[in-house]
Amino acid sequence: MICVFHPVLYSQTEMAVKSTITKVTVYTKGSQVESTAKFDLPQGGLLLSFRNLSPYINKESIRVDGDGNYSILNVQLQNDFINKLEKTKETVDLIANIKQYADKIEDEETWIKILNEKLEFLKTNKTVTGKDQAINPDVFKSLNAIYGDNFEKYTLDLLKRQRQIKDYTKEVDKLKDQLNSLNSKNELPSGTITISVDSKQAQTSTIKISYLIDNANWYPSYDIRFINVNKPLLIAYKANISQNTGVDWKNIDLKLSTAKTNISAQIPSLTANYLQFYSPSISNALQGRVAGVSLSNNLSAPPPPAEIRIRGNSSLTNTTPLYVVDGAVLTDISSINPDDIESMDVLKGESATAIYGSRGSEGVVVITTKKQKDKSGVPLTVTSKNETSNEYIVEGEQSVNSDNKLNVITFRETNLNATYEYQSIPKLSKNVYLIGKVSDWYKADLIDGDANIYLENSYVGKSRINTQQFTDTLDLSFGVDNNISVNREKIRDFSSSQSIGSNKKETYAWKLTIRNNKTYPIKAKLFDQVPISSEKDIQVETLELSGGTMNPNSGKVQWSIELNPNETKQVIVKYSVKYPKDKIVKVE
Repeated sequence: MICVFHPVLYSQTEMAVKSTITKVTVYTKGSQVESTAKFDLPQGGLLLSFRNLSPYINKESIRVDGDGNYSILNVQLQNDFINKLEKTKETVDLIANIKQYADKIEDEETWIKILNEKLEFLKTNKTVTGKDQAINPDVFKSLNAIYGDNFEKYTLDLLKRQRQIKDYTKEVDKLKDQLNSLNSKNELPSGTITISVDSKQAQTSTIKISYLIDNANWYPSYDIRFINVNKPLLIAYKANISQNTGVDWKNIDLKLSTAKTNISAQIPSLTANYLQFYSPSISNALQGRVAGVSLSNNLSAPPPPAEIRIRGNSSLTNTTPLYVVDGAVLTDISSINPDDIESMDVLKGESATAIYGSRGSEGVVVITTKKQKDKSGVPLTVTSKNETSNEYIVEGEQSVNSDNKLNVITFRETNLNATYEYQSIPKLSKNVYLIGKVSDWYKADLIDGDANIYLENSYVGKSRINTQQFTDTLDLSFGVDNNISVNREKIRDFSSSQSIGSNKKETYAWKLTIRNNKTYPIKAKLFDQVPISSEKDIQVETLELSGGTMNPNSGKVQWSIELNPNETKQVIVKYSVKYPKDKIVKVE
């Protein structure tokens, strides 16, 4: 492997050598291109010229490998502005189509000229005929008919062809716009690498050239499919590749890499690896622990913090959700330590506006903190480690044109074991959501990226794989499963209101019903709540939970339920609220 840059030896004979791109490694930013060539090498010195290369080659990255039968003396890179790059087939086709429409327009314009001459001839003969002598009535009738028929015919034909020209012109404008959007390569110079070699004998030789180009990139995305609860998740890894290097990649061996391109031959220096405390951001905590939350910036980017949005809401003005922390409305939650959070819930649509009015139109993030724990503010301690790069070899030959268009290639499929449970909050929504919990997601070599989520044969929406969560379990929401039904209704017989001295005591009872309409057993979690008093004169007493567990800080009640096929189960939450008669308390 040799890369030498010295003045070109002009006394040498120059020979143009055609190389073929055989292998490309695409990085998240940039690409490494490898080309090979076979040529007849005479005895003595020779200047090999490799033309029609990308004009964006990084000079310092050029590497040349010979076959050992000759010596490589130097390497030069330059852009040839006279011999420009060949046009792509798409560009050639567009130019040909524009030429065809131009010919049609020219034909129509010629016909319009002929029709105008004919109309002018009719008008002239109309005024001449009968000017100096009387005309027989029959002759006049015949001439008038000839004039009228031809004038009408020519005028309508003229109008038709004028309209046709307008249509052709519109098509030409569209084709020209498309041609301009391709950044047509006939405007780009040709990159040329010249290599000076010396051989002791005449022979047939081979050479390999590799170099880095910035005008290419890729990013990952996924298709995650849920088949049923007894089967693992099916994950398809997709590469979204685009390149605008000026040269098409045809039938190449393709490799994808997450490594950073290294263009220097100088060995890097090793610096001290200092450990420090890591404070996870509240935005990333929401992204990983709450379904339905998305971040507007790149998750791998450093601060400023990401803007939090709730998927499913669209607004032309404000897109920031309402934050409710321990019952208090806040505009900024960046100061909250994710380790102090006991639970987080997302409300949107009618569920949000029914409780918080118009303030909840962009969704509500409800956060309950761990009140009884000491909030020392000490962040999570994490030992920092360097990221390892991943490489993926795409099977089969691939082609990527230099048009900056996105090429989506599925390069890997794998199964990922997961446990599944159904979750529902009937108080807020009569929908049951399927949640997949993946405990060994880190074994799948996942990279940060968007994921399309499929429930059986239905597309249910997008999620995001965020490997920076620092959690053991990856939660994926597969949306609503209509084969599980749930209902919440007030039990009138158990609800009452009575006066006790100067106080008023109200009793509330709710029945939650869940039914499994599937052909296989499931596990489900139901959630409800008992109100929490924030006033000493308001006393709340829990009367019945049907075996559910309640968080005393948030009042959140949870039931873990197993249901056989076509089985229905019911649970009851019952509580009382006592407060002074002269006060009003809105409970439900």
